[in-house]
Amino acid sequence: MEPATISADPPDFPLDQVQECVLAQWGLAGHWRPVQSERDQTWHLTSDDGPGYVVKLSHRAEQEGTVDFQIGALDHIARVDPDLAVPRMVPTHDGAWRTTIRAADGTPHILRLLTYLDGAIVQDVVPSCPDPVALRRAIGGFVARLALALRGYFHSHAGSNRHDWDLSRVTALRPALPRIADPALRALCSQVLAEADSCIYPALARTRHQVVHQDAHMGNLLCDPAAPTRIVGVIDFGDMLHGSLLADLVTAADCFPDADADPLAILTQVTQGFDAVCPLEEAEIDLVYDMCCLRLANTVLVANARRDPADEAPDAHLGGGHKHGAMLAKLMALGRAEATRALRRACGFPVPALAPDPVATRETLVAQREAAMGRIWHFYHAPLHITRGEGAWLIGADGTRYLDAYNNVPQVGHSHPHVVRAIARQAAALNTNTRYLTDSAGAYAQALLDRAPPGFDVCAFVNSGSEANDLASQIARFATGRQGAVVMEGAYHGITAATVDLSPLTKAAPAQVACLPAPDLYRGVAPDPAESWATARAQLARAGHEPAFLMIDAALTSNGVPRQAPGYLEGLASAARADGALVIADEVQAGLGRLGDWWGFAVQGLDSVDVITLGKPVGNGHPLGVVLTRRDLWQAFYAQVEVFSTFGGNSVACAAGQAVLDVIEREDLLARANRVGDLLRAELVELGRRFPLIGDVRGRGMLTGLEFVTDPAARSPATTQARLLVERMRENGVLVGTSGPHRAAFKLRPALTWGEGEVSFFVNALRQSLQSL
Repeated sequence: MEPATISADPPDFPLDQVQECVLAQWGLAGHWRPVQSERDQTWHLTSDDGPGYVVKLSHRAEQEGTVDFQIGALDHIARVDPDLAVPRMVPTHDGAWRTTIRAADGTPHILRLLTYLDGAIVQDVVPSCPDPVALRRAIGGFVARLALALRGYFHSHAGSNRHDWDLSRVTALRPALPRIADPALRALCSQVLAEADSCIYPALARTRHQVVHQDAHMGNLLCDPAAPTRIVGVIDFGDMLHGSLLADLVTAADCFPDADADPLAILTQVTQGFDAVCPLEEAEIDLVYDMCCLRLANTVLVANARRDPADEAPDAHLGGGHKHGAMLAKLMALGRAEATRALRRACGFPVPALAPDPVATRETLVAQREAAMGRIWHFYHAPLHITRGEGAWLIGADGTRYLDAYNNVPQVGHSHPHVVRAIARQAAALNTNTRYLTDSAGAYAQALLDRAPPGFDVCAFVNSGSEANDLASQIARFATGRQGAVVMEGAYHGITAATVDLSPLTKAAPAQVACLPAPDLYRGVAPDPAESWATARAQLARAGHEPAFLMIDAALTSNGVPRQAPGYLEGLASAARADGALVIADEVQAGLGRLGDWWGFAVQGLDSVDVITLGKPVGNGHPLGVVLTRRDLWQAFYAQVEVFSTFGGNSVACAAGQAVLDVIEREDLLARANRVGDLLRAELVELGRRFPLIGDVRGRGMLTGLEFVTDPAARSPATTQARLLVERMRENGVLVGTSGPHRAAFKLRPALTWGEGEVSFFVNALRQSLQSL
């Protein structure tokens, strides 16, 4: 094939001839504006009554079957995804989708009309887009949806639309290589073509193929000018063909603003968006880099093939391939291995509902559990049989949906797709312990430390919050040589032998554990931190102990999330440090975004701590516990005590943990936690004006204490009513639980993904429940 054959000049019909045909066949007239197109002659036809139409006059070489292939695709999309914004065909007076118009030499050309889509061309808004990352992910998601809409479509001419942008035949452009003036770029393109023949195309044959748009780049995608991160349409189906699904992905990733862009960052962001809508397979994620390089080389080759060697000006349509050549050089300098690792990590790949049983009744399940597990306390009088979780909701065996406002384990919502994919993909590849070198553990530990306050430089993994608190207490006792501990009365820190002693909520504190009085500003209780510490220290001294550590849940969650006086926690910590004790922040319930920031203790005014522990939400329900501390504390302890947990920090747990961090940042959940949490509390305060049973509303972020009282003036706990409300809320579709010394407060710990709809549902259910008492 000679380079000159790559030319694809559009027709050049006189406008009046086309206007006459459109008036005769469609009865349309108005204002005509030419639109740039690579192969077709195209106009935007408008009148005074709407956005108008697109008039397309096909290239002389365009076959009728190929045009019918495109017409059929638009009809297919209209049927399978009618809300997807694509042009619609406009029939002639006779109901035909196309007609023929002849050139002066008698050559027939196909003429057709499509509806015009309103919107801004994405490439025009890219330079000023306020959130380019969100735009790229939106591009990937939209193109994935388009691919899903086309996957069931086929046509006898699906294989006939072969053109220069077909990524399955880029090697046919090899004769254009000599036209690339830059020898370094020419060598890169030659290398890509060689790899296409030797490895890319053989591997591509093992991936999914279907009808693909093959041209959904930022020049053919439309966005909302008022909200440029919202894609509102795609145009130009002229390059559509039967090909690799990856062709659509990498074409969409061709949204590089200029030669200074970071091609890998852009590619990963578009791929994230695509994968979120149309999950990629293992073989496909490993080819994304190669296919992107192939697309870039394709663009460089076409641009140089169409350039007149005598004309030094670059091709106006493709910029001479300069930008794409720069992107190709950067990607290839980075290398396949590094790029593929980044792509895998970005999409939750490992880096190298239950369907209800219709027979099983609730009674059968209860009997089975008690026979095999002993008697277990259930949340409700009639235990719930839950079969599925979905975002903010739990779904019962009978299909009933319950808004989960109690369980803080699924920090980013039940069965979040990104977390589920990360767990499944890692489990399918490898799950082993930290005695082996794996990719996930070190990377995840560093990700946590990157978000930790200054001074934290060591991360240790266990399986739960209980184990994390157990290990933290061991570190503190080793560092101080003491055995005494100070906790809050009513606190809960775990179920291991060590942490159950630190949990006066479930067991009376032994002699080596002193309990501080809990604050309760709602009732005017504001303990002095220095006095409280002195009392605790004296208690330990009488038992022959000195304090090794203060362990504190900064939100005092098990105490009902009471309000604290400003400086209360820091006052306790200062007294502890002055006494030679370490400060341990139990962030199992209050951390990782729960209070609207990464670290709950910092939000609550605690300036510095020695050890941070994480559990429950850190893996969104997957068993994972974390201890963060300083290297000096850890190394001294580890030199004398061999710490190892077979499952702590296993590959799957770390993949789950990393996915949770991804979701929190991608979905801006810290900001949402503050916004939605404030809305929830404001609505509850307003509800309290009507129902005096609501005594106090407090909290921060997505942690709220809602206390009920029988007498607002005396502030007497409404323990019985709170327990009844738990059952009424379940009947009204919401799951809650009580907390605090009198079990008269709801401890609300919804997923950080709650929005205004969930708040409204919760408040309405509470209103109905209060009315029923």
